[in-house]
Amino acid sequence: MKNKIIMGVAMILVVFASCKKDLKEIGAPASKMEGMKASWVLTKAVQVDELSLTKESANVFRYFSGSATLPNIVFSDSTYSVDTVGLKLNFFGSSTGKWSFDNVSFPSKVNFRPDGSEPFTLKLGGPIRPQDNLRLSKEIKVNCKGDESLVMSYVMEFIRK
Repeated sequence: MKNKIIMGVAMILVVFASCKKDLKEIGAPASKMEGMKASWVLTKAVQVDELSLTKESANVFRYFSGSATLPNIVFSDSTYSVDTVGLKLNFFGSSTGKWSFDNVSFPSKVNFRPDGSEPFTLKLGGPIRPQDNLRLSKEIKVNCKGDESLVMSYVMEFIRK
């Protein structure tokens, strides 16, 4: 009886092992550069308390939407232009400059070099494919006795125009 059970289990395992799912080709990875090159308009802005255990957040979109038009940014191959006229909060320095990814194949940050202002970096909050929204984070750090710590961040979400 034991041999019949063992043989039955072995046959079932052989049948399941021989059934393979057909693997489908997913194609080439989407170009991060093509995903970034677009005209974007701000749709969401959140301030996050990074020191809070629950990462409390507050909607601060009204501080970015104080002018007649919503903040927008246009990325080309290596330059950007941003329209932030009349904003109470402006993280982009001047209205034009150059940009680059920290790693072209697997970007996690966008480096900005505004014309006439200090360079800065914003973190990418997700993938940047042609079908994705653009999520950027500005981290606010404080230096206390030589130890730098993250205290707050601003998370901004843009959609394609």
